[in-house]
Amino acid sequence: MYTIFLCDDIQETLDEYASLIKTIAEKNQIQVTISSFSSGEQLLFHLSDSPGQADIIYMDILMHQLNGIETARRLRDSGCQSEIIFLTTSDEYVFEAFDVTPVQYLLKGETTPERFERVFLQAISRIQKKGSDIFLCESQGVQKVLSVSSISFFEITKRIVTVQYNGSEEFSFYSSMENIENQLSGKGFVRVHRSYIVNLSYIVMFQQNAVCLKTGTVIPLGVTYIKQVRKAFSDYISRISLHVPK
Repeated sequence: MYTIFLCDDIQETLDEYASLIKTIAEKNQIQVTISSFSSGEQLLFHLSDSPGQADIIYMDILMHQLNGIETARRLRDSGCQSEIIFLTTSDEYVFEAFDVTPVQYLLKGETTPERFERVFLQAISRIQKKGSDIFLCESQGVQKVLSVSSISFFEITKRIVTVQYNGSEEFSFYSSMENIENQLSGKGFVRVHRSYIVNLSYIVMFQQNAVCLKTGTVIPLGVTYIKQVRKAFSDYISRISLHVPK
């Protein structure tokens, strides 16, 4: 599942391109969720707590108040690594735009659906081919840069999230499960309980109300999550072409 954000101050434009992206995604069997924002300020506020929520951001440039170039700069300054595609009516800012390393700079009204699709798929490819995935978290001035593959699970108690990595090491920080889920979208994690998110590659066995990890940890499995967890695990097994003998 890929998270797509659209930022434009014209509602008709947001609706038009949301529809086009859905059509392209369905054609290419890519699952997406799409959210729209009517200003750079609104987008920045939404991403302020978790800059890594979006996989792809389509950004207009000529918006009221904060323009798209400055919005993109502030996103990059906050640590946002989303793939940015500028979608605007003027080519005046094309060179300035590339300071924030966008995927492409597209002109409204001049970009054919075929080219729009090629650029969309290019962005998806860049996401898939990014180097070793990392997870960033910070607490009391200490920042951890963790390899996603080293993380076995996340646990939350109130607003304190504890991540277990490298087998038994732990680090706690302030966040929410929704933010964690957004940051890990498409990276092989699944929510198994209101208080737990688990790396699918660490699951070795299902019990009636729990999942067992290869680290030896047993994680509770919430009743309302059973169906989605089993489906996510089945899809994961299919992707890596593992066949478990009966």
